[in-house]
Amino acid sequence: MDTSNSSYTAVTPEFMASYDHCTPSGHLHPRCKLNRLANIGLDCRAEVSPEIDLDALTDRSYTHLCETSDDGWLIGGGDTTKLVRPDTAHAEIWRIGPGKREEGGLPLDLVEKVMRAVKFAPIRVKPLRVNLTPANELELLLSYEPDSVIGKLFGIFSTVLACPCGDYGNPFHITMVRGVKFRSEDAQKAYFARVDPIVEKWKADFPEGVIFNDGGVDLFENREKIIAHVSPSIVSDVAADIEHLKTLVTEGT
Repeated sequence: MDTSNSSYTAVTPEFMASYDHCTPSGHLHPRCKLNRLANIGLDCRAEVSPEIDLDALTDRSYTHLCETSDDGWLIGGGDTTKLVRPDTAHAEIWRIGPGKREEGGLPLDLVEKVMRAVKFAPIRVKPLRVNLTPANELELLLSYEPDSVIGKLFGIFSTVLACPCGDYGNPFHITMVRGVKFRSEDAQKAYFARVDPIVEKWKADFPEGVIFNDGGVDLFENREKIIAHVSPSIVSDVAADIEHLKTLVTEGT
């Protein structure tokens, strides 16, 4: 790729060799904060969530909440009371950013090739708890073990798809709603008193975790548009030729 006329740094073997895969920054490029939407993740919309009902975690009657962002609830079917937003529930594994190297990301068709070259068993994830972030977002935290299928995919994708805008979806979570304000401290306590037992029941009912869709992974161009789905192809574990994938990325267009 010719970057002689570009003000941006391309993904190079030198960059990848020095990339900190343990704590990726995701902001080593001026476009990262402007366009970090493309990612590999799990589709968790209502129609692909037969084991758990994320809508059970919402407060659509606004009994406890008094305000959310204009997008409203992003889970359990979306929200028709705000800007009529679709259900976009998903859990990020690895963020790619823009679909161009010169803008700090990677071509999405190349990312799809990498995804399809990795063999993996159906992905199970474990609901952990509902969390209120310092940015006033409610999220469902998910847990995993490093040697699980999802844990190994975190490692493979972050290693192979390192780029200036690359970053983990950290913590591993499903964003439920943004711009949250509770009616009072008591209302906040009452909300968590209602949803915490729901998540605890999921943990008891599915000690090995839950499967969304067929247990595969998706490539999101943005949170509303899935451009590729990759289904599991083996019964257990994960298999990938890491060196081949690195070569594919560094030599690909």
